[in-house]
Amino acid sequence: MDTTSTWSPTSIPSSTTLSSIATTFAPQLTQTLSSLLNQASTETDTVNFHNLQEAYRGVQASLTIISAEQVLATATASSVKSAATDAIFYATLNLKAIEWDRNIFGYELSRPGNLVFLILNFIIIAYIAGMAIWSRYWGFNITFFCGYTLEFIGFLGRVLGFQDNSSLQYYLMSSIGLVISPAFIMAGIYFLFGQLVVIHDRRFSILPPLFYSYFFITIDVVSLLIQAAGGGISSVAANNHTSQSAGNAIMITGICAQIFAMSIFLIFWFEFLNRLFFKRMPQESTYSREENPLRKRSFWNFFKLLFNVRSVREYKQQYLEQFYNPKFASVRDHKLFPFMPLAMTIAVIVVYIRCVYRVVELIQGYSGYLMNHEIYLLVLDATMISICGLIFFPFHPVWVFGKKNLVKLASIKKNKDKENNGSDETFENSVDGSMENQGEKSTRIAL
Repeated sequence: MDTTSTWSPTSIPSSTTLSSIATTFAPQLTQTLSSLLNQASTETDTVNFHNLQEAYRGVQASLTIISAEQVLATATASSVKSAATDAIFYATLNLKAIEWDRNIFGYELSRPGNLVFLILNFIIIAYIAGMAIWSRYWGFNITFFCGYTLEFIGFLGRVLGFQDNSSLQYYLMSSIGLVISPAFIMAGIYFLFGQLVVIHDRRFSILPPLFYSYFFITIDVVSLLIQAAGGGISSVAANNHTSQSAGNAIMITGICAQIFAMSIFLIFWFEFLNRLFFKRMPQESTYSREENPLRKRSFWNFFKLLFNVRSVREYKQQYLEQFYNPKFASVRDHKLFPFMPLAMTIAVIVVYIRCVYRVVELIQGYSGYLMNHEIYLLVLDATMISICGLIFFPFHPVWVFGKKNLVKLASIKKNKDKENNGSDETFENSVDGSMENQGEKSTRIAL
């Protein structure tokens, strides 16, 4: 090895500028340093002592920079200038390290990314609010409004954190808002599932339609409370510089409960679609015995039916439609209705991806790779939840089921959708104004 060779950078700054520390502050900083030392000599609380130590580091680094600046102003010897410059450099690093230690979020918040999702969630909230005024799908509108309001609050906390990333209040806004919002969003999807069961026919579902809302919303509420408690405990622990393992474990338990509920829901959901597409009916023998390739249960046929491709539309209309509840035929005639199962499938899957990401993130802990790289939160959390919300712009129930197609909760409880008389007590002619001239009875569908 050639030990005589030297290394030099490709470019050397011609000058540097210090703008955050003024030499006139030296007396006040010296007084503050003395006060901090006096307080530290009698302080017994660990958290307060840590804060005093952090403040001492900051004041000491600032005084070092001021002293070095004064030396540079009069020094002529190169060695003295070099020593003063080194002192400024390392004191600046110390100040940067203090700033980083105070950053509760653990990384530099992305301004473009967080602003985009703040605006996007506001747009979704505004849309749902408009639909709540215009339509009467209260179960869906209220739960989605709450869910995306929490998403908005979460990103508002992150945006406010641009100016103060050490604020516990902003961190709690972000953490709690983003953690519990999917529970409300999934509640809206559970309502829609119950509606689809009624619209098609109860015999295609494993459980009665209202059981999905009762069972899964109950689990979601429990999960929500557990996650909120864990998030609060963890955040307070972080602010007090104590172990966050207890809060972290509680949050993991809550999200695992939510994933468990969603996993069971997915089983019920796909079994419902399986029966919807392939269930053999007792009265089937009274119809044409001609075998259609789409009647064979296979993944390929399942996806063709789910995506409602052109080749299956005639099959659905001419063959499957005869087995569905005739009371709701007018609802199933809406153009977007055949695509609703696909929309809900995508919505549930993206929320499921988000929840799995959160579990892995929390298992890794606050020092883990996922927790300390914001891109994963923006892609696997924020993007997934935003996709779910945007899906229901065109697939809001008012567009899929009709503005006034509401099945009353009491009607479902009394199994009136199973009655054949179509009495005025149960259903009102509100699907389409044109049907009034035909004297036909239609159904109001909602939970």
